Amino acid sequence: MDFEHLLYETDGPRVTITLNRPEKINALNEPLTREFETAMLAAEDDDMIKVVVLKGAGRGFCSGHDYSKEHFVPGERETGAATEAHRIDFSKRLRAYMRVWEIPKPVIAQVHGPCIAAGTLLAGLADIVVAAHDAKIGPVEAAPGMVQGLIWGSWLPLVGLRKTKDFAFLHGTMDGIEAAQCGWATRSVPGSELENTVDRMAAEIARVPLEILMMKKRAINRSANQMGFREMMEINFEMSLAGHFSNTREEWTARLEREGFKTVMQDWKAETVWDRNRNR
Repeated sequence: MDFEHLLYETDGPRVTITLNRPEKINALNEPLTREFETAMLAAEDDDMIKVVVLKGAGRGFCSGHDYSKEHFVPGERETGAATEAHRIDFSKRLRAYMRVWEIPKPVIAQVHGPCIAAGTLLAGLADIVVAAHDAKIGPVEAAPGMVQGLIWGSWLPLVGLRKTKDFAFLHGTMDGIEAAQCGWATRSVPGSELENTVDRMAAEIARVPLEILMMKKRAINRSANQMGFREMMEINFEMSLAGHFSNTREEWTARLEREGFKTVMQDWKAETVWDRNRNR
């Protein structure tokens, strides 16, 4: 299949879906999000496919939603000024991300480099996450006034209450080793071994008949949904939307439009008084 912003490569019972905006560390803009959903549906409908591998091109897995424009104008996708359009857009995003959870086939996320914000949604919803030791994983690096928390529903079941709140209020990132220790990742390996490890895992999974794989995933995920997982995702989606329409978000959006994203980020980071790596 031909896509503009991702690669879709089949190899027997395996498909590798590679986010392919390396110049933006695979940041999720609207075209990539739409293509990602299309690719996941294609993998689901292909009866030859037993296992899906998600990865990112270039120096990282995914840097989250695309805020890389120097300046924004009112009503654009990331500003939330047009509430109806923003709600519709957010619904489409959540639907696309949840394809990782809902496809009845095992999904392995191969995480290297930055995996930030919405990038942790895509990877966190996978069935198995293999992270490089030196990966840079975090729910948000953006200024807290801009971020309400679409992602917390995927973090809480993985890392628990304390770790989720730690990242929610203090922000920052963790490496692959810490990610495996706290339960966000399945395991961490040296970067030089990442691809080979995922290749061997995918090959082992593909030895199992597809109907058995589907039964296992559905049993586990439906049980998790009974425990509230799906509802948690929807609650966080709604809370994030509410935050996007708040006075605080409006003020931060005005700064984005006036000063540009990079300047706003640099100003916030310049006043940082807590560094996760120094203050463990």
